[in-house]
Amino acid sequence: MKFPKFYFVILALFVGVLQAQEFNAAKADSIVNAGIKAQAYPGAQLLVFKKGQVVHQKSYGYHTYDSLVQVEDHHLYDLASVTKILAGTLSFMKVYEQGGIGLNTPVKTYFERLKNTNKQNSTLKEILSHSAGWQPYIAHQTTLKRTSGRYKKRGVSLEQSAKYPTAVYDNLYAHKDYKKLIYKRIVKTKLRKKGEYLYSGLWFFLLPEWIEKRTGQPFSSFLSDSFYTPLGADRLGFLPLKTFSKEEIVPTEVDAFFRNDLVQGWVHDEAAALMGGVSGNAGLFGNAESIAKVLEMLLNGGTYENRSYLKKSTIDLFTQKAYPDQTNRRGLGFDKPDFLLEQTYPSKSLSPQSYGHTGFTGTFVWVDPVYETFIVFLTNRVYPSRSQRGLYQLGIRSKLVELSIALP
Repeated sequence: MKFPKFYFVILALFVGVLQAQEFNAAKADSIVNAGIKAQAYPGAQLLVFKKGQVVHQKSYGYHTYDSLVQVEDHHLYDLASVTKILAGTLSFMKVYEQGGIGLNTPVKTYFERLKNTNKQNSTLKEILSHSAGWQPYIAHQTTLKRTSGRYKKRGVSLEQSAKYPTAVYDNLYAHKDYKKLIYKRIVKTKLRKKGEYLYSGLWFFLLPEWIEKRTGQPFSSFLSDSFYTPLGADRLGFLPLKTFSKEEIVPTEVDAFFRNDLVQGWVHDEAAALMGGVSGNAGLFGNAESIAKVLEMLLNGGTYENRSYLKKSTIDLFTQKAYPDQTNRRGLGFDKPDFLLEQTYPSKSLSPQSYGHTGFTGTFVWVDPVYETFIVFLTNRVYPSRSQRGLYQLGIRSKLVELSIALP
């Protein structure tokens, strides 16, 4: 049978449209592999979701630059500050929905530890949007060593005992009262100017204790029961060495100051480590596939596979700009794009409704409800040292976001 010439023209156009609708996997590979070649990170996981389906999921490179252990899809990364949204903020959103919490109410109303302190009148809205004037961080590890390099006994010990019960690392244990000292230091920190944007993780260290008192469940159990387990996010949680082999966990930094070893399976963030590996600030480990289930639930307005986890109104409230008339780009717990910077963060292609978070170890998650897409990009850019900044200098994350948005 002989077809007219215009038939083949139409067929070619139709095939071209179909090809245009496919994710450019080769381009994604090129972007990620360029980072590996430049030693911005030794390996990575990338997952892109668009309009109801995963359009790309792949692991790249190796755990370290010796190329001995290849990264696989089930391997876990230290999520660092992505913990703030996938654990800290998520747990707070759930409790907020249960009622009785005013975001504009002074925090002393809910957090006993903050009564009669300089932080007692900070509101939860100010704290979650990083505009309460709280200091960014406390480097507790700098107080734990003598000039000789030996650990101070009042803080940590090389042997576990009733006095030093909390595992911080292999053969390193925190004093039983060290968590109380962390709380005390947070409470005593000075305040900077309220109303100005200043990223702070301090409140997120107080959150697990408050969640436990409020719900009657340990922080990690509350998250697992409320979200991770029913979502099927079975590779997302704290203290991964209790469940998974060390070989399944991508190492982070060769810590030359505090732990004097390659950190693998233990949280990279020193303050979270001294909390026992569980905090609202850092400590969560996961793979791209498990993270994607949480993000799909958020993108779907709080539902996943016909089960409701959060109200859409709650998600909308927390993921919009907390102060839309101010330059502070932040939502409540969630990060937002900044279009006022000379180089838009994290990408000029995102909508103002998008939200996500980054992690110090080299992790990145971002959701854009307008384009019905999200991206999970996990790396250990701090290997072998946190001074490695190639991930930022190469603009890897922005390029990947723009590639995902470009998909029809």
